Amino acid sequence: MPEDKPRFEDRVAEIRMRFLETIPDRLKEIREAIQTPENSDPEETQLRKAHRMLHDMTGSAAMLELDHIEGAFRRALRIAEVADAKNTPFNSEELVIINDALADILDVLGQENASAQNQNQD
Repeated sequence: MPEDKPRFEDRVAEIRMRFLETIPDRLKEIREAIQTPENSDPEETQLRKAHRMLHDMTGSAAMLELDHIEGAFRRALRIAEVADAKNTPFNSEELVIINDALADILDVLGQENASAQNQNQD
């Protein structure tokens, strides 16, 4: 008798939950990258690191159809792309925009978690 394979929707839901669970740690890493002096890593500039991490998170959120989270990551990503392309450090206004976007992600994440808990109680 063949094993019951999880449905596609169930697998996607599981991946989505794992992704959501990693967001707080990933946001912490991104915040560290944007606030760390450029000469701290000989292998990768902090601009490039922030750009790479934001790009990865934006793409993952898009693939998982987490539209609000994707939009907030994309706001931060646009700034990181320009700064990385110009190889110029983030200015204070850019840091505010990035930090606001990251805070928005935490707000959405809190709403997602509350919604999931309410569904589990029903």
